[in-house]
Amino acid sequence: MTNPGGIPARPTECDLVMQGGITSGVAYPAAVLELYKQFRFRSIGGASAGAMAAAVTAAAEYARDSGGFERLEALRQQLQQPGLIVKQFRPSKQARPLFRILLAAQAKRTTGARTVSYLWGLLRWLFLPLLLSAAVAFGLGWLLVASAGGTLGGLGVAGWIVFAVGMLITGGLGLTLALLWSVVRLVRDLPKNYYGMCIGAKQRPQDPDALADWLHKQIQIVAGKDVSDPLTFTDLKAKGINLQLMTTDVTGGRPVRLPNEAYSDVSYLFSLDEWRRLFPAEVLDHLGRISAVVYPGAGELRALPTDDLPVLVATRMSLTFPVLLSAVPLWTVDGQTVARHWFADGGISSNFPIQFFDAWLPTRPTFGLYFGPKVPSSQGDQPPVDPDRVEESPGLLGYLGAILDAGLNWHDTMQARLPGFRERVQAIRLTDGEGGFNLTMPPETIKRIDAKGAAAGQALLGFDFHKHWVERYLIAMRMLQRNLVAPEDGRISMREAYTREYHEWLASGATGTGHGEVWSAEAAEATAHLLDGAESWLRCGETFVDGADPKPSVAMRITPDV
Repeated sequence: MTNPGGIPARPTECDLVMQGGITSGVAYPAAVLELYKQFRFRSIGGASAGAMAAAVTAAAEYARDSGGFERLEALRQQLQQPGLIVKQFRPSKQARPLFRILLAAQAKRTTGARTVSYLWGLLRWLFLPLLLSAAVAFGLGWLLVASAGGTLGGLGVAGWIVFAVGMLITGGLGLTLALLWSVVRLVRDLPKNYYGMCIGAKQRPQDPDALADWLHKQIQIVAGKDVSDPLTFTDLKAKGINLQLMTTDVTGGRPVRLPNEAYSDVSYLFSLDEWRRLFPAEVLDHLGRISAVVYPGAGELRALPTDDLPVLVATRMSLTFPVLLSAVPLWTVDGQTVARHWFADGGISSNFPIQFFDAWLPTRPTFGLYFGPKVPSSQGDQPPVDPDRVEESPGLLGYLGAILDAGLNWHDTMQARLPGFRERVQAIRLTDGEGGFNLTMPPETIKRIDAKGAAAGQALLGFDFHKHWVERYLIAMRMLQRNLVAPEDGRISMREAYTREYHEWLASGATGTGHGEVWSAEAAEATAHLLDGAESWLRCGETFVDGADPKPSVAMRITPDV
């Protein structure tokens, strides 16, 4: 029963997109558990750590009526266990020393403890090179003294000073060479481990679980399914759940949305043998059953499934932090050419893909959760930079990091500030030592991040969808009218490009294009009516393009759907 002129019912469903951020993702379960009290999740997306959160959210929604969100609450509590996160990252033997140093360098304790931890990690890595350098330096010093007819016992104070300085210089040079050699060996060996320090899965049945093994079990537990029956995109679609995750084809230089079929012109293949190092046996068994070998002569390549793809596979392809976690190899075949494509973190191409589920006019809110400065709530509240975000004069590494951040995230940052976006995006503000690469965060730090996630979810519960709908409607109509008949800044409207000459050519059959005469004539008539009507959509005399454009300005263009 309708209510003419009345306020439409408030949506009871929502979409949710979550940004990547490595360990920052521990904030997401708390936010999701707040939103679930008021909304059903229909479309869920993310990149990197946001993809992991999206996967377990989809699993919880899949099992909503059988305790899915209660099991997500249990996972939320599990994430606060001491050492749980760092245990999922198990470096290769060659990368283990550097991994220890990186952990020591990012440890957020007192300054003194951090320095001691860092130096201890460095000493463990370079103990043998240091010992050899000292031995070589001492031996060279002894030979020099002996060649001059002296002995170490006969050296005076000045002699011992010269001897010590010589040892330091020689030992320092030796240590530098040893350090360089260790780095060269690591760089040389990294491709053998799929370009990552941590492969991300256990390599033998008796090994403890690594990230992919643990994550597979958590997805299955939350979804209420046995580990031998992996949750797939088909399972989710059967419950009306649309999960989409972002990854990056580094070889092809392009973002890829998973599942892949509807959004890409490239068909990817995989090798089950290569993937044995990356995924649990139960997932591999499923892939072997549903995907037959299509190129036996090129390494037993199989077509990458779409709907039947296990959620874990898509999540791991998105969750591939460069160098920290191994990349995922896929293949393409073009004629007689077979090419390997390396897939890395989704955050490389789009770390906050809030555009995933947007339509011109929404039927339900698409919420976004991200880690960064508060998004301004109005046009008058937009400082060029958040004063708490960066130092006034960062060091060189901070400056280079800012350049990298701008290159990777400029699109996501600008999009989050657009009208129609900013009011549905909630920032989770983290401080130094919270989230990011901090794999060794203590439980109290994780609890602080968790509380911030819960606050972000609670803030979105008061979202005014009706106000948002009107704003999106006005923006859509403004852009339509502007592109059709009222351009600015020297741009060409469709009215200007659709000249009388082109109208008559189209109406007469558009010779040489292969379109039929009837279709062409009707298309020309419909286009003329559209453009004539757009000139005077509002009989009150006003138009949708009156007044100043919203800031930042928006554009309506044909772009890839990623």
